[in-house]
Amino acid sequence: MRIVSIMAVAIVLTGLTGCVAGKIITAPVRAAGTVVETAVDATTQTQSEKEEDVGRRVLAERKREREACLDAAENKQERKACKAQYRDD
Repeated sequence: MRIVSIMAVAIVLTGLTGCVAGKIITAPVRAAGTVVETAVDATTQTQSEKEEDVGRRVLAERKREREACLDAAENKQERKACKAQYRDD
């Protein structure tokens, strides 16, 4: 009985040679590579993403400056001057 099971395992292993065995062996390695690539991509930033972040910071700063200007304005004419100065927003 034991010989039959050993022979069955040997036949199955022989049947897994070549393409199928290669896929079974390399699948965990490929999966690990995908996880590493995803982790690296999540922690890095492209040039366009950096430029977008800089643009957001510049716009936020201009908005704060405009609000400060409007808060400091004492009359209608000064408020109009603030609005004209920051009209691009």
